Amino acid sequence: MLKLIRYDFRRSRDRILAALVIMVLFHIGVWLSSDSSVNDTVSAHLVAYFSIGVVFLFFTAFSYNRNLKSYQRQLLPVKALYTVLSPLLLYWLLLVCLLIIGLMHLGLYILFYSADLLPANFWSVSARSALQCTWSAGFVLLMIMFASTVARSIPFRKKIWVTLVILFGLQSAVGYLEERLFSNYFIGIDNAFRFEIVKASDIPGGLEMLYAGSSLWPLVFEAGIAVLLIYVMTKLIQKKTEI
Repeated sequence: MLKLIRYDFRRSRDRILAALVIMVLFHIGVWLSSDSSVNDTVSAHLVAYFSIGVVFLFFTAFSYNRNLKSYQRQLLPVKALYTVLSPLLLYWLLLVCLLIIGLMHLGLYILFYSADLLPANFWSVSARSALQCTWSAGFVLLMIMFASTVARSIPFRKKIWVTLVILFGLQSAVGYLEERLFSNYFIGIDNAFRFEIVKASDIPGGLEMLYAGSSLWPLVFEAGIAVLLIYVMTKLIQKKTEI
């Protein structure tokens, strides 16, 4: 599987590095030219990281779709499960790299300014936010891959429209079931960023997550859906390879 991850990375390496360079230049530009408040500057940086995460998502999804269409890739003695898991693991590795860059970025802010700017519970809130965002992004990628796999298995010319319809229906169904069962939409990536900085006099920690509840049942539900999606994709790829 590591060979597959390395192979997919090499094919998209130039675009990935270009995206990272653009992101770094953007951060430097915001840092040097910022005359606004700290909150506005932090918001601009977060939007940049989020945007690059979405770009990596599309890079990985396109790479997986290209693998499905590649006849040479189908001839390789590779397990269908590895074909499904390698793009997901590659995407998570890219997000980890993005997180490391973000930590280095934060370290520079602390070095030039002060660690006193950080609320007392900053690390716990940030860790929860990063984990939820990473899982949600990976789950979204799985749904895109599933929609693409099903579309490739259907004898229909307009593959892109079939993919979009399946993706929209699947995401809507998962969101509806989570709302009905748990009154919580865990996959919502926007939930990972729902926190605000408040005055120290209002709350000891100074940083508070806006969405309520810490139930893990929505996560367990999504994990079960993810296993089911991986199983179906594996079977469809095996069937296509046998044909």
